[in-house]
Amino acid sequence: MSVKAFIAVALLSAPLAVFACGGKESKMHLGQVVNIDAKARTFTIRDAETSRPVTFKANDEVMAGVKKASGTVQVNFEENADGALNAVGVTF
Repeated sequence: MSVKAFIAVALLSAPLAVFACGGKESKMHLGQVVNIDAKARTFTIRDAETSRPVTFKANDEVMAGVKKASGTVQVNFEENADGALNAVGVTF
């Protein structure tokens, strides 16, 4: 019976893990905002899937949205050639 329970939990939690970060190809992260640096125009979230911090550069419009955010945010981003992540949209 415990093997069936383990399989059920694994199957039910797999879609949640995929949704949390969406995989590397999706260019989307979900998480909680943990730091905002208005001067540098960056913000950091704690990724919902990995619990690791992820920092994004952002324009003024995106930064204004981040400052209003509470709870979980979805960050859509593009990756630069140098590996920096540029937030192109934030929803909460």
